[in-house]
Amino acid sequence: MKLSDLVKHLSYSSLIAARTCPAFWVLRYGHKHYEPTNAAMARGQAVEHGLYIKHNGGEFDDAAEEALKDFNKRTALGVDGDSRAKEADNIPSMLESYDTLWDGDLPEVEKYQTKIEVELPGVDVPCIGFTDFEFEDAIVDIKTTTRMPSAISSFHRWQGAIYQKAAGNKAVDFIYVTPKKAARYRLENSDADWNAVCQSAQRLQNFLAAFDDLDALTAAVIPNYDSFYWSHPNTREKGRELFGF
Repeated sequence: MKLSDLVKHLSYSSLIAARTCPAFWVLRYGHKHYEPTNAAMARGQAVEHGLYIKHNGGEFDDAAEEALKDFNKRTALGVDGDSRAKEADNIPSMLESYDTLWDGDLPEVEKYQTKIEVELPGVDVPCIGFTDFEFEDAIVDIKTTTRMPSAISSFHRWQGAIYQKAAGNKAVDFIYVTPKKAARYRLENSDADWNAVCQSAQRLQNFLAAFDDLDALTAAVIPNYDSFYWSHPNTREKGRELFGF
């Protein structure tokens, strides 16, 4: 079975899933099971929307108000009330934390949610992604979290390496925003991360080639329901239905 039989492209998140939870990868990318958004995911998207307004909005635009509107729209259905209320409370504070990273007026975002695509050596599908903000001097990816990391996480380094390769080695920064503080880290020395991306894609392709079809692949992977990938009840239910336990 070819990789291209299952997917038209890879992404950093699909490669991370293949590395850390192959059964989930098979469920999502083989059997096309996609779960609805959750409150944390919607929070991240809403904060990003609000930050874009901070950079490129008009004089009378209220970034927090617009971010909350975006969040409410994304979570109107299928998100439990407690988690929805908790994440809604985080949004204005995260927008305020972001301001501490800038001295004076915020620069204009030159590109927003731009698709990037890069070929992976020896792999029969490309890798794609969507950048958050592009400034004159750097690509910036926004990460909202409740716990501030001390450096770019290893998996986010993969994402940055893909962006950097696609953008001709343009600088890539990650901005982590919590309700209390924000930090900006620049991706340095990403050659090893790019190699890890390429090796992972090649090995995923080689793994799939060992199976004749999707049914044989499904029968060979073991779901780990303790992984966060299975946190949504619908996903666990579908997993047990598909894998038989």
